[in-house]
Amino acid sequence: MPEYQWDFDAIFQYRGVLVEGMLTTLRVLAFSVTIGVALGLVLAPLRAAHSRWVRWPVQALIEVVRAVPPLVLVVWAYYCLPILTGMKLSAYWTCVLALGLYGSVFFAEIFRSGLQSVDHGLVEAALAVGMTPFKALMRVAAPIAFLRILPAFVGQSVMAVKNSVLGSYIAVGELLYEGQRLSTATFRPLEVLTLVALFFVVTILPLSLLAGSIERRIHGRYFRR
Repeated sequence: MPEYQWDFDAIFQYRGVLVEGMLTTLRVLAFSVTIGVALGLVLAPLRAAHSRWVRWPVQALIEVVRAVPPLVLVVWAYYCLPILTGMKLSAYWTCVLALGLYGSVFFAEIFRSGLQSVDHGLVEAALAVGMTPFKALMRVAAPIAFLRILPAFVGQSVMAVKNSVLGSYIAVGELLYEGQRLSTATFRPLEVLTLVALFFVVTILPLSLLAGSIERRIHGRYFRR
């Protein structure tokens, strides 16, 4: 069996296509995570509401969305929503909104668990020394909750990076989709997939390192002995 001859020069001449795919991937990621975090911040207090008429529908939404694989959600939103609603979105915005909704239910659970993990005695002590409820939330509860949810938050953000490639199934011009087209044109799938994998390593690794640095700083500031 002949040894495979790697040739990245054949790919380099199409670097503009890969760069555009990378930028599209980053835009999908930025918008979907922003939507996911914003919706998660709205859903989290509703999920923990005392009224069951508020809590149960939100809990049902979270459980249903969590049960659906993100690929199925993206494809379903692209092909079925126009039939059900009569509204046709572009493949790009369909992918962004579907991934944003998918991520929001996980962010909501992360935020809710973080706030509920804070000892109520700490908040009561802050109120007792004259802090307003808002200051007690921002200066006492939020930093502690943020530290505790940071690993889960980073983990979900990493999943959002990986899920961004699902746009390729509905022809969103992100990195994997452009890479597949380039593989067909150059007959160099191994080189293309290697570059795609390298992009995700370079994107995800600094995110994890940054999270570790932030965690150490918060721990040093709020949990000094």
